Amino acid sequence: MSKKNDPDPELWMVAYGVPVVVCLTIALSEDSEKSPVQVLAGAHLLLCVAAAGKLLSDMTSLQLAHLLNSEEGREFGGLLLVIAWLLITTQRPSTGGWSPWLAAMLSVVPMVLWGYYHFYSGLVPLQPQHCQGAI
Repeated sequence: MSKKNDPDPELWMVAYGVPVVVCLTIALSEDSEKSPVQVLAGAHLLLCVAAAGKLLSDMTSLQLAHLLNSEEGREFGGLLLVIAWLLITTQRPSTGGWSPWLAAMLSVVPMVLWGYYHFYSGLVPLQPQHCQGAI
């Protein structure tokens, strides 16, 4: 269920849902390198990169300190996570390398940033009104 304050929840359910389907299919399939899922992942990756570029051009006037206060900034961060996960899941499996470390970092960093943003007293007044007191 999406929040009531999101003006376009359907778009973001698809944007986050496609990577879930791709990740599950790749994890459960023995041979997914030449499957239609790879085509879906590639197409979704291109769309996400294009959308991130558009959001980045829209955000040029925003200050970096207030990036999370804007809808565009939060959407851009979400798209970066989707892009990173799609890049990780569509790679050929390798033993070692940077891919497992990147996946672990992408799993932990959003939670750490969320905690910092919500609990650091200097940022609480900068939060949007509908987010204040959420915890």
